[in-house]
Amino acid sequence: MRRVMAILVLLLAAAAVVGALNLRRNAALLGVDWRIQKRLPTKEVQLQRPQRGPIVQTVTGPGVIELIDEAKIASETIGQVEAVYFEKGDPVKKDDLLVKLDDEDAKARLASTEARIERLKAAIQLAEADLRKAQEEWEGFEHLKERGFSSETELRDVATMLEKMKATLAMSQHELTESFAVRRNSQQDLERTEIKAPIDGTVIDRDVEVGEIVIAGTTNLPGTVLMTIGDMNKMRVRADIDESDVALVRPQQPARIFLQADQDEPVEGVVELIAPKGTKLNEVVSFETLIKVTGKRDALLPEMTATVEIEVQRVDDALGVPVQAVVHRRLKDLPNTALFREWVAKQPKTPSEKGKDDAVRYVTIVFVMENGTARARPVQTGISDQERIEILAGVTPEDEVIVGPFRTLDEMKDGQPVKLEEPKPVEAPGAAGVAEAAQESA
Repeated sequence: MRRVMAILVLLLAAAAVVGALNLRRNAALLGVDWRIQKRLPTKEVQLQRPQRGPIVQTVTGPGVIELIDEAKIASETIGQVEAVYFEKGDPVKKDDLLVKLDDEDAKARLASTEARIERLKAAIQLAEADLRKAQEEWEGFEHLKERGFSSETELRDVATMLEKMKATLAMSQHELTESFAVRRNSQQDLERTEIKAPIDGTVIDRDVEVGEIVIAGTTNLPGTVLMTIGDMNKMRVRADIDESDVALVRPQQPARIFLQADQDEPVEGVVELIAPKGTKLNEVVSFETLIKVTGKRDALLPEMTATVEIEVQRVDDALGVPVQAVVHRRLKDLPNTALFREWVAKQPKTPSEKGKDDAVRYVTIVFVMENGTARARPVQTGISDQERIEILAGVTPEDEVIVGPFRTLDEMKDGQPVKLEEPKPVEAPGAAGVAEAAQESA
């Protein structure tokens, strides 16, 4: 009898264990977490419902202001400066005379070339006359030979003279062609003594004075720079964008330019060009990006340092919450429910997560207040700016999302009792404060 009772007790115990396991398994399928947790203290929180509005994602980078149209004026000939007609800061128009060089040598060379051309023209006229005479003599001796009155030797002598006259004329003609080329060069040298502005702009630098000798540039020796002219109405920023952000940057994206001297009033711009190759400096890779200035700003000057903010993505009607409301928790630290397990299973693993158990993977969540309790909700996020982040799935506009305080969110756990944070009372000014305020108003 005792043996039978012992067997019955063992069977009842086994059934109880099996029943408890089945109950826990079914509860997990129903989304219930049966793990025993410590009683958590009540936290005061700030609440906000998801709101719709524009969210603009940007990338930033340091840069330097430079001119788009800038010309360094150099001499193309050797000469002494006779006059300089503009000072630094003066506006100039295209083809304005900037610098005048001594032109006496250029004029002398041009005059010598002109005289040589006239002399060659006269020599050609004489050679043509001699050629005509030689041609007539050759034809006469050819006629006499047919009648037997001229020898073969006389005919060869006349033919030789004819060829000499032809050669003399050809040489004079070639020399005339060469002289025309020399005259063109001499004319250019004379014109180069007057150095004119190639563009409209402002004199940025003046590097020459009257009386100085300037030289023309060669392959190995740069010429003398006389002035630098730039169009102050056409500027751009040469910025460096980090390699982690450059994939989002495209030409024609709008940008804002913040000067170091004034961070409150940005200047509008637009992306023109992204360098196809990066630059590595101190183990940091960045890509040179050109941003054309489209807005007007008098304080914008070349070589100023600036920070560019490029708009890479925009959603005008995004459902969003404050950035600090979105936090990350490991799966093992969240309720053991199908909701979180299925959510993690749908998300692709990052390279660092491959080969690891799902329990250590991070889940993007927000905390929502439900009946005085903080409940974790997995969310899918989109773009973000400095204040708000887009929520693509996981919450609705009716949910009360916990958005602060930051330290409370950092320590928040699912199931934590919460209550709305009470506004802090405004301290009334003391007697001294009232008297001071009255004195200031008087």
